[in-house]
Amino acid sequence: MSTIVIVVLLLAMLASLGVGLFHLLKSPQEHDKGDQVVKALSWRIGIWVILFGFIALSLKMGWITPSNSIHPQKFNEAQQERIDQQKK
Repeated sequence: MSTIVIVVLLLAMLASLGVGLFHLLKSPQEHDKGDQVVKALSWRIGIWVILFGFIALSLKMGWITPSNSIHPQKFNEAQQERIDQQKK
């Protein structure tokens, strides 16, 4: 569930960046002073704050756990086995 929330927030950030880029590249009109770009980027910053807070809360509550590609104990055991094989 938390993975879905994180992915949705990341997609919302990308959409906000896309809206900002669209308004940045479109031809400016007399009444347009770049407010749309600022609003889109402000939304992105707000979404980032929510995402960061959600990840911190998820870690604290145990909903997600950081994974390490190398488990220290297994790594040490495998390393010791390699050392023992080289001594033979």
